[in-house]
Amino acid sequence: MDPALLTGLALAVFGASMLQAATGIGYGVIAGPIFLVALNGAEAIQISTVHNFLIAILLVPTLRGAVERRVLGLLVLGGTAGIGAGLALQSALSVTALKLTAAAMVAFVALTLVADMRRARTGADPARRATTEVTCIGALAGIMGGLLAMPGPLAATWMSLRGFGKDAVRATILAFFIFAYGANTLSYVALSGFRSAALAQALILLPPLLIGVASGGVLARRLSEAVFRKVLLAVLTATVTVLLVSLW
Repeated sequence: MDPALLTGLALAVFGASMLQAATGIGYGVIAGPIFLVALNGAEAIQISTVHNFLIAILLVPTLRGAVERRVLGLLVLGGTAGIGAGLALQSALSVTALKLTAAAMVAFVALTLVADMRRARTGADPARRATTEVTCIGALAGIMGGLLAMPGPLAATWMSLRGFGKDAVRATILAFFIFAYGANTLSYVALSGFRSAALAQALILLPPLLIGVASGGVLARRLSEAVFRKVLLAVLTATVTVLLVSLW
């Protein structure tokens, strides 16, 4: 791999894994599209899947006490159907279509974050949500997981807008990732297999990922949620720009 490209990917992996460790969301939205732009193939999604699965496995044991178990169960229920649909769409769409879908998804998350940052915080506990609502969110998140290895943004944004606290969102989404990315991994193994190039690149980029996870754990204890949202918003905006420019 070209040294300049490898350096750029390593920086993207470090930043994305740091945000994921600190907020529970960020890797699939940030590193995933960058992999698509740089590698321009299905191995980009496979690398993102492997890395996301590993981050979740590393972090969930330390966060399990904050998991919203009812929400998690319903997300998994909906995601079971959604992931299969997303994987079918992935095989049917071109790389250009995947990039456009990624750009639309990231833009949606960015706009939702802006709206959420502008609204007043009441500090009230979130009300119990209807089973159908949470299950549908899980299905939509599963579709994005199977299609682009991005199951987190929709589910995390929904939880935030419904009033769940930062710790609950972070823990629940990372726990959901074990299911979602685990299902993706099993699907790749059973249906198409992992490309050797994808596994090799995932391994090469493992050191910046581990450093990013460790750094994110430290930052999660020291920086406010508001600061992380502003940083994430800036990166999301840059990611949309990169994806659209790559299609020009």
